[in-house]
Amino acid sequence: MQQTDTQEAVQESPAALQLRSGFRSLRFGPDLEPAFRHEQYRQSLNYLRVNLGIALAVVAVVLLLNRLVLRDEVSPLMDLMRHAALLPALVLALTATFLRDGSRLYRPIISVVAPIAMVAITVAVLGSWAEGEQRTFTALVLATIFVYFLIGLPFLAAVTTNVIAFTAYLYGALTLSMPVADLTYNAVMLLLAIAVGAVVGYNTEHTRRTVWLESRLLDEVAQRDGLTGIYNRRRFDEYLARVWQHGMREHRPVTLLFADIDHFKKFNDRYGHQAGDEALKAVAKILARAARRPLDVAARFGGEEFAVLLYDTTQEHATRVAEQTMDEVRKLNISHAGSTAAPMLTISVGVACVVPMARRSPAGLVQLADQALYAAKDAGRNQSHVLQAEYEHMKTGYFRRHMLKGEGQ
Repeated sequence: MQQTDTQEAVQESPAALQLRSGFRSLRFGPDLEPAFRHEQYRQSLNYLRVNLGIALAVVAVVLLLNRLVLRDEVSPLMDLMRHAALLPALVLALTATFLRDGSRLYRPIISVVAPIAMVAITVAVLGSWAEGEQRTFTALVLATIFVYFLIGLPFLAAVTTNVIAFTAYLYGALTLSMPVADLTYNAVMLLLAIAVGAVVGYNTEHTRRTVWLESRLLDEVAQRDGLTGIYNRRRFDEYLARVWQHGMREHRPVTLLFADIDHFKKFNDRYGHQAGDEALKAVAKILARAARRPLDVAARFGGEEFAVLLYDTTQEHATRVAEQTMDEVRKLNISHAGSTAAPMLTISVGVACVVPMARRSPAGLVQLADQALYAAKDAGRNQSHVLQAEYEHMKTGYFRRHMLKGEGQ
């Protein structure tokens, strides 16, 4: 039974839904695609830098040798494409990997730079052919493979880049009156390279995306509470730290709700642990519905205590969420004869609202919510209590239950 709730929760996760629906276009939904691109970029960053650095060095050496050997024989167009297009394109792509916001900027930059570089290579190859050098065509074939696998170009962008290069080659070859036999042979070889690269590139990216989704599913299992299926304490701590930093950057409030089942030990003693487990799962489902937005999360904090993290919400909205949650738990109509708060199962909720700042910390938010929860319990349980932080006076360890008495809100 414990695994069933976890499995159901995981099967409803974005990663599981994406695996079931497929991704033939090699693109995930809006919830997953940005995360996939960011993670893939970070993992391949050093690899991209090395590849682009090698390409830049090779092109620089080749251009230097051509310049020294051909000198006056180089046409102005070829010289322009070699020095004003190919070399700067590679420099720009390499520079993009060192930008602070590179994970967001690199893909659009490389998607523009790659076609320019490939057209420049195509012009250079055709120019060499016009000057009697036949062997440089191999460089164009190798470049088509390079585009698919070595510079982090999205699959569709890589195919588009190579189609542009192929079209440029055909146009240039016809303009230069290349013999039909040579043109046919080279066009077929180039098409085969593009096609084979496309097949392998598609399968490679599809496999990479599948592995990434499966990895996220494994992480989901590790981050879920085995009994209730919602997130566990470890996941909550990690997520709180990330949302806190996000709130500091955006100057947005972060709200934490602590919910505790009233007199849960008495419930277990009277009705048994199996009934207690079912009650925990029922309450967890209600709390999970309260975390509906993308940056909200519900977690089992420990024992019969739960946490709901709400991002960028008002104190009034948080209060409504707390009241609605308590009302839904009461509507479960689970008998609790041992409770002094009500004849049915109820929860107490502490609400803490904080705007993250440098002098504050996520631990302070947790302490504030804990203080609010104890205030609700001390007032008789089956109710909520809200605290909004202006806590220059707050210190670690300050939040003790006995200190609540005599304090106002």
